[in-house]
Amino acid sequence: MSGSHENPMVNFRAHEVNTGSAAGARADFEQMIAQLVDVFHPGARQVSANPGDGGIDVFHGRLDDRIVVWQSKYFMPQVAQAHHGQIRKSFASAQKNARAHGYRIDEWILCVPSSMDHPTTLWWDGWRRVQQAETSTKIDIWDETGLRSLLAKPPAAAVLAAYYPPPGGPRPPSPGAELGITVPPADAGAGALTPPRSVDRRPHAGETIRIAGCQCLLYGDPQEWRGGDAWVLRTGAAMVMSTPTRPAMFRQVLIRRPDPEAEAHAAAIDTQLRLLGRIGGRNGLPRLVDGRVGSTEAAVISVRPAGRTWREVFGPVNPARARPLDRVTATALLTVATRTAGVLSRLHETGHSHRALTPDGVTLPGPGDRPLIRDVGLAAVPRRPGEGPAEYRAPEQERLGFHGPEVGFRTDVYRLAAMIYHCLTGRPPAPGRSMPLRAFGLDVPDELEDALQAALDPDPARRPSRPDLLTPALRAGARHLARSVR
Repeated sequence: MSGSHENPMVNFRAHEVNTGSAAGARADFEQMIAQLVDVFHPGARQVSANPGDGGIDVFHGRLDDRIVVWQSKYFMPQVAQAHHGQIRKSFASAQKNARAHGYRIDEWILCVPSSMDHPTTLWWDGWRRVQQAETSTKIDIWDETGLRSLLAKPPAAAVLAAYYPPPGGPRPPSPGAELGITVPPADAGAGALTPPRSVDRRPHAGETIRIAGCQCLLYGDPQEWRGGDAWVLRTGAAMVMSTPTRPAMFRQVLIRRPDPEAEAHAAAIDTQLRLLGRIGGRNGLPRLVDGRVGSTEAAVISVRPAGRTWREVFGPVNPARARPLDRVTATALLTVATRTAGVLSRLHETGHSHRALTPDGVTLPGPGDRPLIRDVGLAAVPRRPGEGPAEYRAPEQERLGFHGPEVGFRTDVYRLAAMIYHCLTGRPPAPGRSMPLRAFGLDVPDELEDALQAALDPDPARRPSRPDLLTPALRAGARHLARSVR
């Protein structure tokens, strides 16, 4: 693979310099590849060696269906004959594990920080042709030319800065950038207006913007809401360009002139700042990175937890491939759901509700670990019709006909139950009363069946008042399914 926009400043020897050893360089290069893949293929995941990695360093897709594999090899200063065996072994291991576990490898990409010598290039072309014919797996390579091309693209700026910073370090911010407002040029006459680009122009993935005084590289286009020309509210994911860099979630309102709605958004952000400052980083809640509340900007930045998301592990999947979960996966789902209910309950103990929970908003750091919620959602944000992500939106979020201090808590109960039901059955819950789990061939106890139906009641007053009230039923379901597996 090659590209026309190479970055000659990238020296892949930096991995050895930064870690001080060949083993450290291999691991550091593999981490760089994982982050680079995730930039261009969001949702990519790493596989840790336990004891082996199954011939996979990074993959995109599902291990019960089809995947693309990236295999990193820190071969320096060139790829030569001595490396042929390692390449063959890695590819064979990946194919063997795919056959053993019933998934398919659509593409296998070798990632190396150098170039092949002439004999190895001849060998590679022949070996690749034979293996592609035998396995129907496309084989490609990201060598030093291809990697430099990818690192030169704007979306990869955070990876480039983290692993290959320029000698002079990052460029300092322009004056006034910490407020998210463009400073007029020095020769502008009195009363001249320079449009504040950060307010007027919507930023996009790969751009660096200022949030709460931090330089942040955007991951994806942020969501945006506008109050005419008075204010703009943005939420999204970014990389905080500090040392070290940190993946983060943010909520920011930029204010051009006083406005009641802008003041409400700023007040909500102020409350979230205080909340995360008090309990962030504990009990599955996100850790605070930074934030500020001022006359022109209010923003909160929290750490985006590392790990696979609920959606990546449990679904839901594309409706065309939807089917009820097998018992082993369903048992794991109910166990994670039990712990997620506990995390939401810890948030509720502070007097706040999330109201924006989705399968992308729950991160699973590892087996046996407490799930982490990605952000605090709409905590402290006033309720309004149509609030929160449309996926699993509770009936009371579509209108304001339901009132009372606990409505938000019961909204979280509904959204969590809807996620559980959809993943277990392969079908989203229906408005009104959903079909019982047993209608989908699931062998579950009455306690779980009744609890989910109650949690999905259209009337929040008839639902359990807190997520942890689902815990006994979820545990009973997990125990029942676990016994059925034996």
